[in-house]
Amino acid sequence: MYRMILPETRADVDAVASDSAASTRPAEADAAAKRTRADYGRVSRWALGLVGTAGAAFAVLIAAGAVALWTDGSGAGAVVLGGVILFVAVTLGVPAVWLLVALHRSGRRLARAAGFWAGLPYRQGVRQPTRGDWFAVRFLGFRSDLFLRLITSALAALATVFSASLLVRALVDGLPMWQAVLWAGWAVLFAAVTVGQFGGVQRIQNGYLSRDPAPLVRR
Repeated sequence: MYRMILPETRADVDAVASDSAASTRPAEADAAAKRTRADYGRVSRWALGLVGTAGAAFAVLIAAGAVALWTDGSGAGAVVLGGVILFVAVTLGVPAVWLLVALHRSGRRLARAAGFWAGLPYRQGVRQPTRGDWFAVRFLGFRSDLFLRLITSALAALATVFSASLLVRALVDGLPMWQAVLWAGWAVLFAAVTVGQFGGVQRIQNGYLSRDPAPLVRR
């Protein structure tokens, strides 16, 4: 069975909320940051997100087809067929949405833990930022695990704008209801994907802000 959080990182994730975390030695914090970051950055997690997004998007498309049957005035047969199609959409969409929610919840915990452990030695005052950390903080998003998610979150943001604009067009021009349902569903879906992926990257980057040597450079 696929594990959203690996067993070897579970303790690191849970320890973030404990009182003993603040007294962790720098070497142990570095190791925990490395483990949680690797767990968060698994390509399999990213690929599952693509699968979940594609499944949910296809479910919305099928649901829009059901709405088209209900609104075209074809009679009772079309209503029954639309109900069957909607059932198929729900059967496909519920697992896809559940997968996305599970990835988001586990990813949020992993990202928070990775950022916490990465910045802990600096917040403790045990380790001081260096001029080399200036690049580590500002170019963190170009690391392969985070950059991949930034790309897909940017694409999801573009899809959100595209879908929202077509939704407005459908409402203003009085286009068939199924189009409004389709574009509204996709706009909500891709907006959620954008926020979820970008939020995870931002949580990790926030943890690295303790390494920012900007005050040191200004001296």
